[in-house]
Amino acid sequence: MTALLTCEGLTRRFGGLTAVNDVSLGFELGQVHAVIGTNGAGKSTLVNMLSGEMPPSSGRIMLSGDDITGWPQPKRARAGIGRSYQRTTIFAEFTVFENCRLSAQAAHPRPW
Repeated sequence: MTALLTCEGLTRRFGGLTAVNDVSLGFELGQVHAVIGTNGAGKSTLVNMLSGEMPPSSGRIMLSGDDITGWPQPKRARAGIGRSYQRTTIFAEFTVFENCRLSAQAAHPRPW
């Protein structure tokens, strides 16, 4: 299966500290993926680069074969790349799917 979202050689440096070093991976449509690591391993930095909240120091990010490395965060969100923070405000009475759908519909509102 071809990956929908990929990153190749993704690196992020903060001065002399390399937070993410040469990460290459792919996310396939219809699959569940997890990024797991200890505190300070670079998980949040990786997600911030993929979502456009932080530019990589080097490497590239591809969506369906198109290089989106230079896309700003709002454009990526409109293309369906978003993130959730550890402390989110959700609607407790909604299912996980309904909360995610509500977020997705914000990018593509439709009349009732």
